[in-house]
Amino acid sequence: MTILIMKIQFVSAVLVIILTVMMVPAQTEEAGKNELAVWGGYSPDSTIAIPALGRTPDARFGILGLRYSRRFNNNNVFNLKYTADILPAAILNYPDLEILPTAPPNVLTVRPTRYAFGAAPLGLQINLRPQKKLQPFVGASGGFLYFSQRVPNIVGTRFNFTADLGGGVDIRLKENRALTLGYKYYHISNAGRGIQNAGIDNNLFYVGYTFFSN
Repeated sequence: MTILIMKIQFVSAVLVIILTVMMVPAQTEEAGKNELAVWGGYSPDSTIAIPALGRTPDARFGILGLRYSRRFNNNNVFNLKYTADILPAAILNYPDLEILPTAPPNVLTVRPTRYAFGAAPLGLQINLRPQKKLQPFVGASGGFLYFSQRVPNIVGTRFNFTADLGGGVDIRLKENRALTLGYKYYHISNAGRGIQNAGIDNNLFYVGYTFFSN
């Protein structure tokens, strides 16, 4: 557990430095196009509404993210953004079955907890009414999470892919800041790379705080 925390802290520090270095020249070149945000979310329950994707009910999931955004289309109707997320910490708690070494075999229901870090480098977001204080948005992204142990158990994998789709509202504040309230349909899957695929679909509600240069 201590080694995992050290890995997460190290990876987070390195990636934050890289993002900072990337933003400095970009801001000088074209002000108002770059954003940096911190966000965190929690899913109190998972869904199996789409059986082909979500197979694990009653899972709880929390995550912390750092986001870099670059606007490459800016007009009075919408802003189109590329987004990239660094995910320094995530936690997943879910129901699983454990077979006890007794005769006859007994099955015990347990709730293991797994810790992870990762990234979502492929993202796109569309903000509507970009000149207004309240800006509705929709977005999607894809990436990965690397867990401290195999998910859901020994027949799963530590490396899992992620994909999310959602929306929310950006609330513009003073001094080039914004508060974000949003929801993500957040899917975690090993894409069949393990003997078993947990296929966890999270209902992720999140809050973010954005710094931008315009």
